[in-house]
Amino acid sequence: MKRALIAALIALAPAIAFANVTRAQALMGTVCEITVPDNAAFAINDAFDEARRVELMLSTWRDDSDLSRVNRGDSAAATTELRALLATSLDWAHRTGSAFNPLVAPLIEAWQIRGSGAVPTKEALDAALKKSELANVEVSSSTLQLKNEARFEEGAFGKGYAIDRMLGVLRQKGVLRARINFGGQLGSYGDQPYITIADPQHRDTPAVALLLSKESISTTSGSEKSFKVGDRVFTHIIDPRTGEALPPRGSVSVIDRSALTADILSTALYVMGPDAGLRWARDHGVAAVFITESGKVLTSAKIPALDILIKEK
Repeated sequence: MKRALIAALIALAPAIAFANVTRAQALMGTVCEITVPDNAAFAINDAFDEARRVELMLSTWRDDSDLSRVNRGDSAAATTELRALLATSLDWAHRTGSAFNPLVAPLIEAWQIRGSGAVPTKEALDAALKKSELANVEVSSSTLQLKNEARFEEGAFGKGYAIDRMLGVLRQKGVLRARINFGGQLGSYGDQPYITIADPQHRDTPAVALLLSKESISTTSGSEKSFKVGDRVFTHIIDPRTGEALPPRGSVSVIDRSALTADILSTALYVMGPDAGLRWARDHGVAAVFITESGKVLTSAKIPALDILIKEK
């Protein structure tokens, strides 16, 4: 559900010998685009095959995925790979103080985030919070058990994991330069153009430009999907610590060599908010760009070739 607000900006530098070829497929409820030099187009289908494999393992939009089966109580569906990935996601949940929580599915259901959105009753919210507690899952190298109706939601880490896996396939095939745009999250290696992060209040307007090389960038923004009840505006992003759907608060972009890490932390830092999120990112050496509702741009680390394109409102 989360979609990063990123677009390619400038054509590839003249020093690059081959023109690009881009192909797209619908995967994991969104569109995935792969761009490689035209002499490497042979590898694109293999990367898409890997994404489909990850989708069949992770997507909770599919009843037949391994993760959907795990959520229904079929612990045997948890492969070694899936257990390792879920253990990593739970580790990040603990490290971020539950600002990121892969067990947020009951809260998403309570707020009807996959529908048109609705404010749950206090009783429904309290019940969903109990189901989302990290203590409700036990995972090891050989077992995975859920209790108290806990369920995983892959929305804040699934595409990141798929990007890492797809880039790995392209490297194995000898592709020297690649860029993947998976529902807005970018992952790349080799010589790349500048990219932009959009103004969260004006999504067609670039706010920040930067150079991305052997890294991924993921952006979380409340402007992606929201609903209004009375005078209050709610986004599709839920604070797992309180169970509340958050109001719009600009956007957070995280840059990391791991697309999985970038995916997870852009959500966690958005949940923390600009002040606490910026402190956490600085304390943990995370490269993040915060764009506030007023248009102010805040960064947690020195980011190469960063250019601020908007002025504070």
